[in-house]
Amino acid sequence: MRQLTRSISSLSVFNKFFYGVIVIVLLILALSLFASYTYSQNIYEKQASENASRLVKGIDEGFKSNLDQVDRIIMSIYNDLDSENSNFLSSTEYSGLTDEYRTLQLTQTFYQRLLNLRPDFNSIYIYVSPSKQISYAVNGIVDPDYNPQQDDWFVQTVAAGGSTIISAPHDPFQLHDAEKVISFSRILKRFDTNKDDSYGVILIDLSMDAIQSIVDKADLSSETGVMILDGGGETLFADGPLSSGEGLSEEARSKVASSPQGMLNLRVDGKKYLLTYGTIGITGWKSLTLTPFSEIQKDRDKLLLFSLALAAVALLITIVIAYLFSKRLFKPIHTLKQGIVQVKQGNFNIDLEPPTSDELGQVVFSFNSMVKTIKQLIEEKYEEALARQDAEFRYLQSQMNPHFMFNTLQTINGMAIVNEVPEISAASSNLARMLRYNIDMKQRTVTIREELENAVCYLQIQKIRFREYLDYELSLDEDIYDCTIIKLILQPILENAIVHGIEPKGDNGSIRLSGSRLEDSVRIQVLDNGIGMTNEQLERLMRSLREDRELGEESFSEEKYRHNRVGLKNIHKRIQIIYGHEYGITVESSPGEWTRVIIDLPVTG
Repeated sequence: MRQLTRSISSLSVFNKFFYGVIVIVLLILALSLFASYTYSQNIYEKQASENASRLVKGIDEGFKSNLDQVDRIIMSIYNDLDSENSNFLSSTEYSGLTDEYRTLQLTQTFYQRLLNLRPDFNSIYIYVSPSKQISYAVNGIVDPDYNPQQDDWFVQTVAAGGSTIISAPHDPFQLHDAEKVISFSRILKRFDTNKDDSYGVILIDLSMDAIQSIVDKADLSSETGVMILDGGGETLFADGPLSSGEGLSEEARSKVASSPQGMLNLRVDGKKYLLTYGTIGITGWKSLTLTPFSEIQKDRDKLLLFSLALAAVALLITIVIAYLFSKRLFKPIHTLKQGIVQVKQGNFNIDLEPPTSDELGQVVFSFNSMVKTIKQLIEEKYEEALARQDAEFRYLQSQMNPHFMFNTLQTINGMAIVNEVPEISAASSNLARMLRYNIDMKQRTVTIREELENAVCYLQIQKIRFREYLDYELSLDEDIYDCTIIKLILQPILENAIVHGIEPKGDNGSIRLSGSRLEDSVRIQVLDNGIGMTNEQLERLMRSLREDRELGEESFSEEKYRHNRVGLKNIHKRIQIIYGHEYGITVESSPGEWTRVIIDLPVTG
């Protein structure tokens, strides 16, 4: 099962859809064929049952027709014998030879009419008394000494009181060497008295062709056998597979006798048959039809073959249509797959043609847009990389001038020492150290110690410039010197304090640089005694730091300190980008008195 699942999973979407449609159609066709096969089986079995019913009805109607004819024959006898020669029926003895001759001649004429009327007519027998009886037969030899008074048929006929009695196929009662016949017997009642008297008994025998003609009228298949059983289960008539009467078992005869009609399966000589039966109403006999299953299945198999051929044609048409439809449906996916292969190989100069305008076609169109966007981003990234390489190259070129300046300052420092000019030596030495610190951009962060050394160099240079008008004080705890800080933060803040606070004041300038550790953070403060800021200027400055917009010219305008590497705002944003929004710069000030810049950093390093 897992192997099958893996095999199905490895198929393409086209094949999954195509084979899925084929499997569904096959299942539908199989179910249809099974339903058709089962339905046809029931139909043909029902047809066999209807054949039996039709046979029963035909035999019943045939016997009724025979009874009607027998009744008409008897009435003819009344008319011919009783009216023409009343002495035949009214007396038990002949009046003479003339009477006997005339009676025989009249009976023979009637007999000839019966032969013309019924081809299956075999014999007629009229009994008035032991000495007065007449018998004519087509087949067989008349027994002149026959006396029927002790025979069952005679007794039953007399007891019937005028109803016609039908005797099952038998050897003729009054004949020798004759074939089996079916007998119709009835008493000849007197109509000239009110008493329940009779002239005698009439017996008319019909050959077995009478039953055969009734069976033939049922129009059954030549392969279907027919059997008629009496009330005791004895065979009266058999045709076809059961003509010998030996194939029907006692169990089958018992089942047939126990119900008025039904159906059961039977094997005769190793061959399977469907036995259907019913009851003949006028006689109470059982009429059976025996149909071979091969006969039933013959038409069903023809229908099955036709259904299989039709299913094969339908499947072929389905395969063709499913293939064409699947190919049409999945053409956009195939196109998209080819495009993905091209992009995977690095070809972004493709523009797929959407095969359709439906949802899958829109996917192809969206793929084209995506590829164009990716191509544009790659080109922009490539241009950005080229620009970065160019900037790095220009940066390397720009380092030539700082290195030249650094070397020149070192030369000036040497000359100042030789010529004993300490201020020039100090200024050039500090400036050279600042220049070297600034041009080394490999590190983004440095220790507070290194940053403080650069700040001190800057303050010493400014003190040479302002002399007694500027003084500075350092007060940093020893435990924070090895903590890290973003490079070039202190020098721009000190420069702002001098340029925008102390220099406008003009005298007695003082800067205090302090630092301490507060649990998990480091706080550095730069305090100057310059001109300070008004509340409005301070509020605008802090709002600018918070709202990410340029500072106003009234505070620390870009025009006022464009010579600096970065401004307060840039420093604040750099701290927040690297350490988070809980860190940064806070400014406090008192107008005309002082300004304090507070730097909060995490403890790192």
